[in-house]
Amino acid sequence: MDGNNIKKEHARICRGIQKNFGKSYYFATLFFPKEKKLATQVLYAFFRMPDEIVDNPSCKDMEEIKANLNGWKTKWQEAYKNGSSNDPILDPSAKIFRRYDIPYSLSEAFIDAMIMDTERSRYQNYDELKKYMFGSAAAVGLMMSHIIGFSDKKALKYAEMLGYAMQLTNFLRDIREDYENRGRIYLPQDEMARFGISEKDIKGHNISDNFKKLMRLEIDRAKQLYKEAEKGIPYLNKDGQFAVRMASVLYGAILDKIEKQDYDIFSKRAHTNIAEKVFLLIKEVIRK
Repeated sequence: MDGNNIKKEHARICRGIQKNFGKSYYFATLFFPKEKKLATQVLYAFFRMPDEIVDNPSCKDMEEIKANLNGWKTKWQEAYKNGSSNDPILDPSAKIFRRYDIPYSLSEAFIDAMIMDTERSRYQNYDELKKYMFGSAAAVGLMMSHIIGFSDKKALKYAEMLGYAMQLTNFLRDIREDYENRGRIYLPQDEMARFGISEKDIKGHNISDNFKKLMRLEIDRAKQLYKEAEKGIPYLNKDGQFAVRMASVLYGAILDKIEKQDYDIFSKRAHTNIAEKVFLLIKEVIRK
């Protein structure tokens, strides 16, 4: 993609959004070649805007939030159809989607998942949660696969898995924030019940042995997804493989942090600092 097709101001805005909100993701995408890095920054900004509408709204009324999301969806439909927009996020997004032949249906799946957040806040089992995660995360992995390019469509199945793994990681890291700020619980209700964990335990920050067992179950699930997803990296174009591997490693390290904190996700948010990111980078360079 010729970067000149995207206005410099729009590129700057998208880059700033990714750098501000997605620090691990931003670090990983630094290893993309210039054109794919710009495309990724635009795509991240495209994801972030509806995510912000629902997660950090300017109002508390769910119907108004839902209306705002539907308004964004309508603006995006018009931008995609026209191939351009006055919006500094939607204009470059439309160009990126067309340049890399990203299926439009994936963008709708993502926005619809954000709309779903205004309609429900609990998921009975993992299958229900996975349906939500397809739009909120797996679709993201599929869109990124089109930007990176792939030699075999098998890459798409593994891209979905990486999306699920990253989303589960976010859910586990943000249990307190999601519950206290948004009234949501992304842990499957039947699995909570299996370990005798109630909403009172989350509200009271109760890190019991059973809570730790539940966390181990979810972490093991996420780690298995990361492991499976790694099999798909060789199917991606070579100039994007390292960045994807770094994204996987950096997000996976959050799970290690949770374990090192003895599953206390209430008093300290698990994250990797810059020194740890560099250390993981060096490990991956040596591994490569």
